[in-house]
Amino acid sequence: MPGPAAPRARRAHIVRAALSVLVIGFFILCSVSPEFLLSDRRRDDGPRLRLNVLFIIADDMSAKLGCYGDPDIKSPNIDRLARRGTLFEHAYCQYALCNPSRTSFLSGRRPESTGVLANSTPPRTHLKDIDFLPEYFHRFGYYTLRVGKVAHHVFDQDLAWDFAEDPSPGQKADSRGARRRQQQDDREENDRGLPAVEATDYGDEGEPDGIAARSVASLLEQNRDKQFFLAVGFERPHRPFVAPKKYFDLYPADNIELPNETINDGIPDGMKRAIIAGYDACISFVDAQVGVIIDALDRLGLKDKTVIVFTSDHGLHVGEHDRFGKKQTLYETTARVPLIVAAPGKPSAASRRLVELVDLYPTLLDLCRLPHPVGLEGLSFAPLLDRSDLPWKEAAFTTLYRQGVLRQSVRTERYRYSEAAGDRHDELYDHFKDPHEYYNRAGDFNYWASRLILTELLRGGWQGVRAEMLRRPDKQFYRIGTNASANSLVELR
Repeated sequence: MPGPAAPRARRAHIVRAALSVLVIGFFILCSVSPEFLLSDRRRDDGPRLRLNVLFIIADDMSAKLGCYGDPDIKSPNIDRLARRGTLFEHAYCQYALCNPSRTSFLSGRRPESTGVLANSTPPRTHLKDIDFLPEYFHRFGYYTLRVGKVAHHVFDQDLAWDFAEDPSPGQKADSRGARRRQQQDDREENDRGLPAVEATDYGDEGEPDGIAARSVASLLEQNRDKQFFLAVGFERPHRPFVAPKKYFDLYPADNIELPNETINDGIPDGMKRAIIAGYDACISFVDAQVGVIIDALDRLGLKDKTVIVFTSDHGLHVGEHDRFGKKQTLYETTARVPLIVAAPGKPSAASRRLVELVDLYPTLLDLCRLPHPVGLEGLSFAPLLDRSDLPWKEAAFTTLYRQGVLRQSVRTERYRYSEAAGDRHDELYDHFKDPHEYYNRAGDFNYWASRLILTELLRGGWQGVRAEMLRRPDKQFYRIGTNASANSLVELR
């Protein structure tokens, strides 16, 4: 017969067993990947809960739209997209040239890392087998589609898609119109090296961008039941400035006001006004094609299932700083881009926070609840879609390589500062007092302290800016994910 010590021994045994289970459970929990423990924002809940992606890319479009405060531009469709999403007032490209910019945001890496600093360099020259944005989505079961120019057009085949289509002007236009359209594309410039301008006499559906928009509308219908990543790249408003006449009618050249900085450079004012009118007409033409796509998306009931992104690869000078049809500069005109992101369940807002095109890769992954691959150099701005006024990164960076010299520019909320190694011609602009960047303050003693801070900020680069966000004493943000490193910061609730 057991003595009185037996129950105590059994209880002690039970307690030891329970503690062992708790300890083992603790170590198992610690060994689980942090990705498993993420909030709903990042956890992989399966394909049924993931959103589709509609990625719309204009070519050479500055932030010259009604929703960006330009009273002269007619852009009703992009404006209504802005009203249902977040418009980023300070979005910047990483390089003001097609191939470097597109390679950067499609890879999630900056031009200094991609090694793509010219239109002639294939995107995979240094990136090799990394997954570009659509390829990464494909890994997670997305059906990926491309219509038009997404990567730089001569390298579109370097990216793998499930479906790809390049609209041809001969698809719906008559043979006369097709031949004429091809001649226009072959001749981007007039005899003065300025953009060629022409109003055509056929409709939207006869232009490549019009064909592209209608193709996207059809593809949305055909693939409405699939999980899709669909990207469309419009050719305009890239030179030549060619669009149907009805869009030119919106901008009579005689009514165009020339920028204050145009000078007596031998170009007749009438020609300058015609170039600006042609550019504006192309913006309105692209806007109409955006409308075709958004209408189709809404009609098919995909609005609440799809993240929509509208942006451009970079801006373009059309008179600013007396440049016409030029882009490879570090001025605000070319570095700043329109960026609108409309995601289901997110409020409509305008954010003044600094964001960059390289941030799009991690942002779309967060919105679609996908893990981050190693090596991304952007920062997800998904939290800004919930609260557009969150404290955010203090600088954006743009690079330019010209004549063997690498120039770099940093943009803060107030300043733009640009410099090149071995070049004493630094530039500093105070956007609070000089939004058009007329007055270079780099040599102004009153700005010496600001210049010193900006120089250090440029030296630290994007890595320094990201590290500073992680060091914030108020602990407003925390890091999530292991592979992502600091690619994604989420507000503490």
